[in-house]
Amino acid sequence: WEVMTVEDVSDSISITHSFDKDNLIFLNTGDIKSGKILHHNYTSIRNFPGQAKKSVKKNDILFTEIRPKNERYAFVDFDADDYVVSTKLMVIRAKNSIFPRYLYQFLTSGDILDYLQLIAETRSGTFPQITFDEVKLLKIPIPHIEEQIRIVDVSLNLENKIQNLQNHNKILEQTV
Repeated sequence: WEVMTVEDVSDSISITHSFDKDNLIFLNTGDIKSGKILHHNYTSIRNFPGQAKKSVKKNDILFTEIRPKNERYAFVDFDADDYVVSTKLMVIRAKNSIFPRYLYQFLTSGDILDYLQLIAETRSGTFPQITFDEVKLLKIPIPHIEEQIRIVDVSLNLENKIQNLQNHNKILEQTV
């Protein structure tokens, strides 16, 4: 497998949303967790905070700049025209040379999160923080695109099985 940097296979996107509607969905760092977007609620753009700026689209990766180990990340797997995200979230967009979900799985793996947390903690400031300048230097193995897709499929299948088992456990706990 060829080894490249994250910068070789993705871009950090900072496109200001058009705000062409009165109501949109705003996502801040607290609105995403461990791959999940926690709400899809429309709010008046008049009520948006100042950091509500960035536009996103399907297959983008949302990744927090603050405390990577807190797992504030998500994969946008839907049409996101009505979504605006905080300037405290990196919007990482895969280039054509990589399957977006493969890049997402790499960036959210335990070893990478540990490494990024270590970098964040070495920075001076109010709280542990990273930027795309650190993320872009990460080295990522790049198998052929078909292999990337197979890797993602196996991983998603395992995640679904784990989620199903967790759901079954909750049901069993409620019946006891």
